[in-house]
Amino acid sequence: MTTILACIRRSLVAAVLMASIGGCSGDESVERRVVVYVSVDEHVARAVLDEFEHRTGIDVLIVGDSEASKTTGLVQRLRSERDAPVADVFWSSEAMQTIALADEGILSPHEIEEWPKRLRDPAGRWFAFSPRPRVIVYDPRRVSEADRPSTWEEAVDGRFAGRIAMADPRFGTTGGHLAAMESVWCSDGQPHRFDAFVEGLRSNRVRILPGGNAAVVEAVVGGEADIGFTDADDVRAARARGLEIEMLTPRHHRDAGGGTFMMPNTVAIVEGGSNSAEAVRLLEFLLSADVARMLARSVSGNMPLQPEVASEFPELVIDDPLDVDLDDAASRLSSVLRRTVEAVRLPGGSP
Repeated sequence: MTTILACIRRSLVAAVLMASIGGCSGDESVERRVVVYVSVDEHVARAVLDEFEHRTGIDVLIVGDSEASKTTGLVQRLRSERDAPVADVFWSSEAMQTIALADEGILSPHEIEEWPKRLRDPAGRWFAFSPRPRVIVYDPRRVSEADRPSTWEEAVDGRFAGRIAMADPRFGTTGGHLAAMESVWCSDGQPHRFDAFVEGLRSNRVRILPGGNAAVVEAVVGGEADIGFTDADDVRAARARGLEIEMLTPRHHRDAGGGTFMMPNTVAIVEGGSNSAEAVRLLEFLLSADVARMLARSVSGNMPLQPEVASEFPELVIDDPLDVDLDDAASRLSSVLRRTVEAVRLPGGSP
């Protein structure tokens, strides 16, 4: 199994050029628009979508969601609207629930054969791009160098009991990361490792925060937790405000392909949307090298997957990221959420 990064081939360059060019302009006298549901942080997404508007003249109507409930809130909305779609495009900050929507027939296929196979649905119903790493945030004044975990399992070995924060896994990227953990450990013939990790969450009395990954960072900043499981972009945003926190990129196993999990953005066209031509242009724009640069330069600091762009941002490149089958991980999400929710005794059960 090759890693997400290893699957980047020279053919991606051709796809990037195609995406940068976009489609034909059509009749400029006709008002054109596209409705996009976005779970990416609003200030990051808006800069990209404003640039799309400027280049194409297509009006973009943005529908976002709260930090606490994204991406799940938008996913449920897409499900409820499947017989009368409002959205044309879904731009998600994670992959697992996008894959679920594709499997439910809510997303429409689009062909970009040059896009690497490990970064797209075989039927073209979703495309992955510009990932960011899952990290452990910590305050270096409270966590000594000797205590800093080098693996995710070490984080729940007891040294931080009662001092760990994590976002509610039923929303956002945390659940997807847990599903990726189980997928990898099961593929290695070691399913007990995930069960032990979940038991570690329970026995270490992990604090589950309803405010999302940003709330995890704030808990560490405020001294309510010593470490937190979060996304790198939330740590970068806090550091940009001058907060003195650091992050680790722990491994899942010691072998090649065992590094930290890279959660990609995903983009998909919604089946039955009323602005299909504009949706295609937006999808291809989001997969372009220009957008990869914009996301890399943003406070989010997403890692470019295009080799020629990645070379411009060596500080964002994660060596040896986790080798994970996104489809397999997505298939495990419901079970992983149920078991985790039961273990840490979250109210309400799985969404």
